[in-house]
Amino acid sequence: MAAVYEWSESNGVGQVITDSISNLNFGSNDSVNIVPATYPIDAGNNSFEKLIRAKFSGVTFTSISNMKFWKSAGGYKVGESIKAIANQAYVQPVVTTSILAVSSVPESEGTALSIQEAGGVTGIISAPGYTKYLVLQLQTTGSTPAGAVNQKTFTFQYDEV
Repeated sequence: MAAVYEWSESNGVGQVITDSISNLNFGSNDSVNIVPATYPIDAGNNSFEKLIRAKFSGVTFTSISNMKFWKSAGGYKVGESIKAIANQAYVQPVVTTSILAVSSVPESEGTALSIQEAGGVTGIISAPGYTKYLVLQLQTTGSTPAGAVNQKTFTFQYDEV
């Protein structure tokens, strides 16, 4: 079996880890698998930060390297942005403007975030293992129109040996 990965999200004061999340929806609550209608973000406010990481499993791969993450599809509404940073340790997610995720999430492979493994800085994962955290936050302005934002697609790419 080749390498398999799933997204994991961590929330709360004490790093509650949920593996195999079903969505990466942003909302006004620090919880996993959010339903946006239940936890809407008012225009001019931010979502709670999302702290996600990939968890690799499988028995026949030697290593995972050259991990990259970017937004590959989906347009922004007026006044909407997604900020990001990679390779972070766990911190409790905040709804105030992130002091970590301050750069716009890259929108091409050429500018993608490079992701490292959790145990060091080599960028190589052996089975099983987690990457370091990606911190993401959806931010809006008073100009952001009411209603749902556009769906976005994020791409995670890696090399497997």
